[in-house]
Amino acid sequence: MKMDDIVEEEESDASDVLARSFATGLIPFRFSENPEFRKFVKIVSNGRITMPNGRKIKNSIQKQAVNHLEMISKKVQNVRKFTILTDGYTNLKRDFHFYVLHIAFVNELFEREILFCSIRTVPKGDAISIGSAICTMLAEIGLKISDCTAFATDAGSPLVSLAKNHQIERVHCSCHFFDLIIKDFAKVKAIQKIQEKAQEFARYLAKHREDKKRLKTMSMENGIEEPVPLPLPETRWAGIYNILKNFLAHYATLKELSTLQRFILKPEQIELMEHTVQLLKPLHDAIMQLERDSSFASEVLPTIQWVKNKISSPTTTTTLSGKMKQIFDSRTKMMYSNRRLLCSCLLDHRFAYNLDILASWEWELAENYLKLYDKTEITAHKPPPTIPRDDTLDSFFLSSAGKKQIDDLNTDLTSYKALMGSNRPSTSSPLAFWASNQNNFPFLAPIAAELLSTPASAATCERTFSRCSDFLHQPKRNRASVETLNSLLTVSEMARSQRQAANVFDSDDDEVTEEEETEFSVWREESEEIPAEIPHETESEERDQAQIPAEFEEEGGESG
Repeated sequence: MKMDDIVEEEESDASDVLARSFATGLIPFRFSENPEFRKFVKIVSNGRITMPNGRKIKNSIQKQAVNHLEMISKKVQNVRKFTILTDGYTNLKRDFHFYVLHIAFVNELFEREILFCSIRTVPKGDAISIGSAICTMLAEIGLKISDCTAFATDAGSPLVSLAKNHQIERVHCSCHFFDLIIKDFAKVKAIQKIQEKAQEFARYLAKHREDKKRLKTMSMENGIEEPVPLPLPETRWAGIYNILKNFLAHYATLKELSTLQRFILKPEQIELMEHTVQLLKPLHDAIMQLERDSSFASEVLPTIQWVKNKISSPTTTTTLSGKMKQIFDSRTKMMYSNRRLLCSCLLDHRFAYNLDILASWEWELAENYLKLYDKTEITAHKPPPTIPRDDTLDSFFLSSAGKKQIDDLNTDLTSYKALMGSNRPSTSSPLAFWASNQNNFPFLAPIAAELLSTPASAATCERTFSRCSDFLHQPKRNRASVETLNSLLTVSEMARSQRQAANVFDSDDDEVTEEEETEFSVWREESEEIPAEIPHETESEERDQAQIPAEFEEEGGESG
């Protein structure tokens, strides 16, 4: 290869990496034409790399997005059972209404993959429009919605209707589910009052940066590492818990600052706030656990039981905890009737047949449900050999051997239950268990691969929307088209996946910090031109709507 060819290849690779840095760093394309930046690139490359202009940066990002889509198409060409993760986003100022699509599946190595596919605009948020957009996105990578076996979504009525229309099972996003419990609890009148106090303080700090800085500095000197309380978007899961916890963490410092004296609370209010944080902590911890991409739907019911044990602890037995238990039990009833959650829990060796999680009759119910997923043709297995009848001893032995029962799902279940009861494996991942035991349980293993493809939540969609907000609310990026936004998100997700595969992480991979979220929240409050985002759907699905007991309504709030 000639030196000129090498330089050209290096320059092409460098341009692609540079374009990815623009996508992941939220940098406007035309910054590439900044004279000082171009001078910097020339110096560090010793003049070997010619800095591309904004148009070339954009074209490179679009090309990489197309290549990524082609790569996904090849990766999923043999996938026939997968889970759809989807959610919608609405921005009133830009008149953007679009849905994002991720798919999750278990590959031939019993490894689960969650892939970002695309985003699509929808004219309105009804089930037909959403379904059409999802089908289009699936077709782009060679998949059909008829091969989808589950949806993982929130309780939005269009998404519920979409799953029903296509006769596809739906798993309620567990993070959204636990957040609904927190929001129901926050409607209790006493909780509303202390929440308003904390939010008022948070809004004050967001607008008075000097006081915020002094509070943060003094708290750090006292060994307080929690973030200062700042207003968070209403859509932030467990946001109420975070703002109350952070208020308490900095309360001692607050009392020392003269400009913050009006936020001092009565002792009984602080005691109520501390008790509220204690009750909400298990729910917050559950959300943090289940929002990971490595979570499984099989973990939802065990987590619900763990949270129930925590809020039912004798140390938390108060009138307020009683109300929490009522709300919790009302919300969780329907989760235990979800067939997919029951069956996936049964096929997770960490929880199967554990009577602390489900009662015996519930495990039996899961066993019966499991048979509905069995698509194996039993007739494909060879029947026992026909043994000629005669009176010799050898013939008798052969005849006895021929009476061996044909393997089927029931046989697998019997052996699986015996293993769980006698020598439960210590493998940490359910997929690792099935990867090493698929030959031992040939009927159960394919079902496990199907059910364990479903994560516990659709948090990966929420993280994509976080990136959407980052892009759309940049003053120099707020005119980007949906096509450009799709390319930027695709390249960002591609880069993040590559970093994860290489075990290289940076701050872009972390969840958005509370202060970063607040910067936009405060700016939006102060701007009359930009209306807040609104939910793209209503939670009208009856089975996901818990009724708050009447005594709650008397103390402030109707049921959600």
